[in-house]
Amino acid sequence: MESGKSDFQKGLKDGLTVGVSYIPLAMAVGIVASKLGMLFGTWEIMSALLYSGSSQSAVLNLISNGATSILIYLLTFSIITFRHVLFSLSMSQKMDPKMSVLSRMLFASFNTDEIYAIAMQQPGKLKAPYLFGISVFPYAGWMLGVTLGFIFNQLLPDSVKSAFGITLYAVFLALIVPPMKKSLSVVFGVVCSAAISWILECIPAVKNTLPPGTPMIICTIVTCTLGALFLPVKEDDEKLEDEIKENNM
Repeated sequence: MESGKSDFQKGLKDGLTVGVSYIPLAMAVGIVASKLGMLFGTWEIMSALLYSGSSQSAVLNLISNGATSILIYLLTFSIITFRHVLFSLSMSQKMDPKMSVLSRMLFASFNTDEIYAIAMQQPGKLKAPYLFGISVFPYAGWMLGVTLGFIFNQLLPDSVKSAFGITLYAVFLALIVPPMKKSLSVVFGVVCSAAISWILECIPAVKNTLPPGTPMIICTIVTCTLGALFLPVKEDDEKLEDEIKENNM
């Protein structure tokens, strides 16, 4: 019992910084959602269930572009969040064998890029108390940030609200700039996506034919395919494993 409590407390401590860092990002998402006319209750439920900054930002981008096709939204969600399936599969090899299937499924709902990165650097097997502990503050921080975003958007004058038109772009920058500093693969993906998007935008026949949201899906599929062919992630995984081994020593 004491061991489980200690693991949970360590998880809380490790997740605190991530939770604090999520607040301003979630605020930006909340402000944009409110500015686009989303209902507070609806977006809160969506944030609670679709716990992904990149996915929610993509949703707002589709809404602002006038996308109405359910298929476009589903494809966008699936493509963007598929990496979480890979995260969970990778982490499952490091989890405590005694951890139940229900606990694993529940934790998968809270597993984010940052939580994955921190958890995978921990020595030994990952136990349920630690994994749930590390998830508390990030999830709470995200929900708090979204709520504050809606509140601030209601309180701010219209002259200030108009300046938040660039907030969505700031959210995307906040998501991609930090990883770009550490990974050539991410730089390649960003540049490749931007180039494809620009090409699609410059071809009138394509621009006027494709429904809103389709260019994003095209950019994602083509970029991921090229990245898998020319910059496979296997080398990064091996490097991460070597770092974990070094830390254990």
